[in-house]
Amino acid sequence: MLILRNKYQVAIQGERIIISSDDNSRKKLLFVSHTFPYPPTEGIKLPVYYLLKEFSKKYSITLVTFIQPGGEEKYIPEVKRYCSKIIPIPYYPRKSIIRRVFNLFQPKLPFNVWQFFNQKMLAAIKQELIAQKYSLLFFDFLTTAIYKKFIDSPVKSILHYHDAMSMLFYRNFLVERNYLKKFYWRSQYKKIVRFEYELPGYFDKISVVAEVDKKWLQEKSGVPEDKLVVIPNGVDVNYFSPQAVAVAEDYPSLIFRGIMNFSPNRDACWYFLREILPIIRKEIPEVKFYIVGPNPEPEIQRFGQRDKKIIVTGYVEDIRGYIARATVNVCPMISGSGIKNKILEAMAMEKASVVTPIAAEGIPELKDGENGLIAAGPDEFAEKTVQLLRDKDLRRRLGAAGRQLVLKHYSWEKAAEKFSGC
Repeated sequence: MLILRNKYQVAIQGERIIISSDDNSRKKLLFVSHTFPYPPTEGIKLPVYYLLKEFSKKYSITLVTFIQPGGEEKYIPEVKRYCSKIIPIPYYPRKSIIRRVFNLFQPKLPFNVWQFFNQKMLAAIKQELIAQKYSLLFFDFLTTAIYKKFIDSPVKSILHYHDAMSMLFYRNFLVERNYLKKFYWRSQYKKIVRFEYELPGYFDKISVVAEVDKKWLQEKSGVPEDKLVVIPNGVDVNYFSPQAVAVAEDYPSLIFRGIMNFSPNRDACWYFLREILPIIRKEIPEVKFYIVGPNPEPEIQRFGQRDKKIIVTGYVEDIRGYIARATVNVCPMISGSGIKNKILEAMAMEKASVVTPIAAEGIPELKDGENGLIAAGPDEFAEKTVQLLRDKDLRRRLGAAGRQLVLKHYSWEKAAEKFSGC
């Protein structure tokens, strides 16, 4: 049951429930998201939530968002604090294998775009543009970009693309061992490149979180440089701080975290389990490995059931306790793109990290031996992890330097300011 304060207005239009409050004094921003941004723990939910929070200081925001019935409605008041109006569109994304196979024969749209195209969402956006005068249209992620194709509006528009998705899919293709899945990634990669090539025609600006993503979109997808802007994610440094939780360190232990059914996270986890952890255990047999995050696949869960020193948690309400408990944070990414919030948040908590070059590439200020350790292959990764586990002073130095890096370069306030300057 949803309970709202008296200052909220609830209107029913067709099958949609619209929650709004009076705020006519500021410029209006229409924010379109494929995911409801609460709780802001992992994935796209996190940046959407914090950008709404920062944008609300300057704009009166209307949020048009998909919402999964049967659970997410209870969080509407949490997001309503930053929005003058929320238009939730009930929707379950179409993720079945059958639909993925069907999409192989869909000549144009990538699956990630096709599965989130919804006529009710499009109608809601068009209706808002007729009813209200907006100063800025903000579309979040690849999944919402398609809607701008069907909207003819002179209002300035920004696509926050986050990562170069074609780079992510190409790297998935490179590391995939299963031939059928390899064919799928290759097919989707080609579709996404074609889709990215069209984006400059729809938007005034396209933002990505790292320079490496900008360069890829220019070189591989033909996006003009004057259309692109780099705006890194931020970190809530008060929430992620070394004083935030009082948890004893579980020495010696390692943590890897993320949404575990996301292909790059799954690949990284298997890479660590199969190729790196056995080398570490030759030196430190008692080391524990925490795999933290929602949706771990059954085979990874069975790993934890067979080996008591591998702890597979699944979803956790508060990640900070697990970061604080671990001796070292590891990020063994071998695919993916963009910036790794999991590294920045560990840094903010002064937790020293060992990361691969792919994991580090979105954080140009991350320097090997200065505020973290970067390792290219299994042997080097294991060697540097063992070094960090054995050297408490090094952990403290790298951890302190990592937090300073985050404080200096990665705040949500700075990110919102950069969007305002686009």
